[in-house]
Amino acid sequence: MRVNRIVLKWILIIPFLISLSAYGQNSSPSKQLADSAGNSFVLKVFLDCSYCDMDYLRTELTYIDYVRDRMEAQVDIVVSSLQTGSRGTEYTFVFKGQKEFKGENDTLRYDVTSFATDDLTRQGIVQTVKLGLISYIAKTSYACKINISYQADTNKQLVPLQVKDKWRGWVYTCGAFGNFNGQQLTGTTNINGVLQATKVTADWKVSLGVNIGYNYGYYIISPDSTIKSVSRSSGITGLYVKSIDDHFSWGINVNVNNSTFNNINLQERVEPGVEYSIFPYSQATHKLLRLLYYLYVENSQYEDTTIYGKVHTLYLGEELLASINYKEPWGSLFMSLDGSNYFYDFSKNNLTFSTGFSLNLFEGFTLAVGGYASLVNNEIFLPAAGATEAEILLSTKALPTPYQYYVFAGIKYSFGSIYNNIVNPRFSPNGYNLNFSF
Repeated sequence: MRVNRIVLKWILIIPFLISLSAYGQNSSPSKQLADSAGNSFVLKVFLDCSYCDMDYLRTELTYIDYVRDRMEAQVDIVVSSLQTGSRGTEYTFVFKGQKEFKGENDTLRYDVTSFATDDLTRQGIVQTVKLGLISYIAKTSYACKINISYQADTNKQLVPLQVKDKWRGWVYTCGAFGNFNGQQLTGTTNINGVLQATKVTADWKVSLGVNIGYNYGYYIISPDSTIKSVSRSSGITGLYVKSIDDHFSWGINVNVNNSTFNNINLQERVEPGVEYSIFPYSQATHKLLRLLYYLYVENSQYEDTTIYGKVHTLYLGEELLASINYKEPWGSLFMSLDGSNYFYDFSKNNLTFSTGFSLNLFEGFTLAVGGYASLVNNEIFLPAAGATEAEILLSTKALPTPYQYYVFAGIKYSFGSIYNNIVNPRFSPNGYNLNFSF
């Protein structure tokens, strides 16, 4: 009973202390400038950028207000990215004026090499945002407080007239990743490796790659019963694409692989194709609507006899993909419809619809929905022997199914102060908001 009374006491005291502390603090935005009449005139900006270090932006770019809802902003900045030929990144910044700046729009780009550090990347992002906001700030009453400087290049000889590249435009990537975990009765090992070479020009691109994968797991059911699972995969891929104009391109894709999961001992697939983009490729970071058509020849050798009594097949087929990508202030949208079939039997086909979108319905309210659904009628690789109980439970063999699907949905509503200028890293992991991924 005494413990319960102490807990109840602190439950009543803690909210009071928090409220008292909040009351004693200045809750107004810390960076609000004001004119002689006390009216705020700091530019309100909404930055839609999942790649940006927002804490760094807030500390480096202090003369704007970062609002948390785009409908409250005077300038809405939408940032998208594409991988460049050197495996770097091209960031596209679309500045859209709202309210008194409606109709004043601009687009800037910032290129980052694959060797650039995170710090160099975020410095460039800050610089690009600064450049894009100049025209808007110039129309505010605090434009006179902005000082524009230029750092001249005092050594002109440092700028070569022609760039000499010993790699001739080729970029190579190699990597390996493994994870190992276990306890007394279970353990898993996963190893993956990749080697890739790419070269991209305005007229064509080439990509060559090698990948391997190995997965092992054991599960001790009893001293006399242990379930083990092993799956392996490897592949060699090649892609060549030639630009025709700003809407058309053609290419050929080659794939050689094996997979114990799919009962493939060796599969060779060659796919020539053509692509048409409704919008010019130059607008791909903002909107992309394309049609991609492939013809393919597929030569397969199976580990076990398939459900159709085959250990080797040679088939012709086709694939048509239609996809759309949009990123606008109202949200983002992705949709694709991908269909394929074998010519020897049109009933052996696959149709997949994928979609994902987020909508900013009204102030503070966002809806996100996505997923895919497939009609599967082309599993000609399934082994006649089927899968054992262990292979089913451990997901080491593909299973027969007429369909597949995955769906997610979510809503988010936030309210309160529209300002979001303060940086406070306290109690964050290691003192910072950092994420590490391989």
